[in-house]
Amino acid sequence: MLKQLFVLLFTLILIAACGDNKNEPEKILSDKEKYAFDSTDLKLEGIDNSGKPFLMEYKFKKGDKVSYRLTNISNNVQTMIMDTTISQGVEQKIVYLLDLIVNEVDEEGTSEVDIKVNSVKLEATAGAEYFKFEAGKDTSKEDIKKYAEFQSFYNNSFSVRFNKKGDILEIFRADKISNKFLEIKEAADSLTTEQKSMIRQDLINKLLQPIVTQLIRKVPLKEVYKDSTWQIQQPTIPFLSYQIDYTNTYKVASVEKLDDDRIAVIDAGAIFNYSGQSKANQGGILYTFQKPLSTAEGKIYFDVDKGHQIKSRTKTRFEITYTMEANTPMGKQKGTRKDLTLNIYVVEKL
Repeated sequence: MLKQLFVLLFTLILIAACGDNKNEPEKILSDKEKYAFDSTDLKLEGIDNSGKPFLMEYKFKKGDKVSYRLTNISNNVQTMIMDTTISQGVEQKIVYLLDLIVNEVDEEGTSEVDIKVNSVKLEATAGAEYFKFEAGKDTSKEDIKKYAEFQSFYNNSFSVRFNKKGDILEIFRADKISNKFLEIKEAADSLTTEQKSMIRQDLINKLLQPIVTQLIRKVPLKEVYKDSTWQIQQPTIPFLSYQIDYTNTYKVASVEKLDDDRIAVIDAGAIFNYSGQSKANQGGILYTFQKPLSTAEGKIYFDVDKGHQIKSRTKTRFEITYTMEANTPMGKQKGTRKDLTLNIYVVEKL
């Protein structure tokens, strides 16, 4: 349960990017090229010395189609100290290949797009065990059911509305994905309409929204230039006995050139503040928490002239340590647990 909380929490916190244009030729990728994440070289061509301030806005047009590779690498290590010390770790890599297809753009710059997942590949290790799954290629009924959420994405699409500043207004048309998920789980005929609706919303919140927030992210309202900074305050998140307040921070590190376009190279991070009680009692167990330790950093590349983000690489680190104490038939028992979670996201326009 704690691992799921950590993954959900830092999926919400992570920083991301996206980008581009309908007029570029289709690229056919081999299987090796598909999943060679963080392999795109931007080949920036020097510094823009104009010093002119600029606005960062999304400038998609109806009919644009953009292809992305989104890679998530996560590593969770749990250490339990009682009479002995036991550590176990889980490493996971998920690679998505996606198309963003622009259906409409209104007069105010609000875009409605379809996002289609063309490929999903997962690799994971847990201790000595190794797991892998590729949607559309693995035919084992047991594996397809086990990885139903990934199989349900494959060759399916959902829709998103967002404004020119990257505010996500709506994620919708996810029925095909949720219906496929229920079909794979063999639950389509046993649930009520309300239950199906709840499952669809759960898939949107936990699976689709994290993808969207990596592809489409907020940009500042004001004009910026080299060395400009800005912050975006995020809603408070409850976590265990704490409340987490965090603020995303950004700085234009440089303005460079790529095929005559200005590229804003942005350093990104986050400021964390934890408040709440360090002790909690649940089920007769007394928990004493140390204040969590968190860091976030990243690099974002934004094409100022075309109006899209073209690449990002972000990383978060989260660590929490707590002790557990309980009275048992064998007397008072006490243990210490530490959870360390690392998350890396890489977004590349293909």
